[in-house]
Amino acid sequence: MNINELVFIDECDHHVVVMSEVVRLLQSYRQMYYGSTEAGGVLIGERRGQHIVVTDISVPGPGDIRSRNRFERKGDHHQQKVYELFKQSDGFLVYLGEWHTHPEDFPQPSYTDIKSWLTGLIATEPMVLLIVGRKGEWLGLKNGNDIKSIKEKNR
Repeated sequence: MNINELVFIDECDHHVVVMSEVVRLLQSYRQMYYGSTEAGGVLIGERRGQHIVVTDISVPGPGDIRSRNRFERKGDHHQQKVYELFKQSDGFLVYLGEWHTHPEDFPQPSYTDIKSWLTGLIATEPMVLLIVGRKGEWLGLKNGNDIKSIKEKNR
């Protein structure tokens, strides 16, 4: 199956591009069955001026807490992956935000998601928030205490 990159554009024409290899990996964690547990990790990539390109992610692993309706990133491997890619790229690839799955076709952030992002994700630059559903994705940008959903570019 040929999976294309995802491109999201906000009202100011800023782009968030999720590369096709990342899309393929994210979709492999979709919760397609009743017993499927939430998955998640961090988004890694580059900032190109006002545009963001997601080139890699961390995936669930040892220490993470997973259930049908909950994912808690606890494993050290997430931070280690960010550090390794940052070092290998001479600081070009950086932590961009968070991703996780929801057991719904077209996901929306829960109250728990929003509260977690507002209290736990502090940065001076816009951060990417991605939720992977069974049939679609929700993507938002957090800037300060403001979280805005941005729409996928029509394919």
